[in-house]
Amino acid sequence: MSTLKLLLTTMALAAFVAAGAGRASAASPASRLLATYQPVTRFDPKERFLPTSVQSFIADATLERLTQTGWQVVNPDPEPGDLPGPGTGIWRLNEQPCSPTLPLGGLDCYAAAWSEGHGAPVVYGRVANEGGEIVLQYWYFYYDDVYSYLYPPADFLSQAHEGDWEVVNVVLSGDEEPLEVGYSEHCTGTTRAWGSTTRVDGTHPVVYVAAGSHSNWLTAGTHPIATDCIPKAVLDFLAFLKLPPPQDVAGGTGLAAGPPGTEGAVSPIRKIDDEHPSWVSFPGFWGELQYFHAPPPVGTMASGTSPVGPAYHAVWADPLGTLATWQPG
Repeated sequence: MSTLKLLLTTMALAAFVAAGAGRASAASPASRLLATYQPVTRFDPKERFLPTSVQSFIADATLERLTQTGWQVVNPDPEPGDLPGPGTGIWRLNEQPCSPTLPLGGLDCYAAAWSEGHGAPVVYGRVANEGGEIVLQYWYFYYDDVYSYLYPPADFLSQAHEGDWEVVNVVLSGDEEPLEVGYSEHCTGTTRAWGSTTRVDGTHPVVYVAAGSHSNWLTAGTHPIATDCIPKAVLDFLAFLKLPPPQDVAGGTGLAAGPPGTEGAVSPIRKIDDEHPSWVSFPGFWGELQYFHAPPPVGTMASGTSPVGPAYHAVWADPLGTLATWQPG
């Protein structure tokens, strides 16, 4: 082999090795990706909660199973590792001693319980690989969801349930370039191209959290709630009173939480996946029933259940397919 040919062959081999090393190093650890794109959450000044660890909520709750005679307490003092798995019945966690049937959905009681045991704000992070893309999911748990029709919150028209799971998605290409975000909003959500999303330090998308409902918005302000997420009976009742449909208020000038080095409280990421920690597979409801409250003669009535955990949401099972059904914003 000539000297020139040997040199060219050696250079080509070196380039191949270098390219291979580059591709290997591009597969960043899940923890690094989650930290790089962790959102900054900005809350309304009237918000009473920050996202919290499930530990304190479970510690305050009784574990109950639905039987032919109603809900029966199975464990009055459960731990996260004690929660049953799929196929074991219909379960719920019932936070004590609060109830969403209380005035304004028991907001004061839940806020006091959260304040006593919450610790630092927490976000649960998950990395999903789908269709050659990477979906980073940031799951937020709140003690309570109390949506007040009026702002500031007042005991006129309200909806309340214990426990509240919300999610922010950051979609990356296979080579880890950010493409878009998807923010949960009630029963649906909104997506936006990465380049048009407000960010801190270039990589941390900003999320404006609505007071009470904890739905996630791309901008601060007042936002109409998708009517598909509102029971027809509620819309008819508002129309009868000649009142407009409900709206979310996300002022964004209250507390903030996010990664180190950004504004507000530091919110550590706790990684979750299909099998870890064990509470992720808990098939039950994170709270007792959901209630709607209105002035007499309507009063307070059950209107559904509390939410299920992250692994039982459509956006967990099919992230990209679910985001495709959300409206672009």
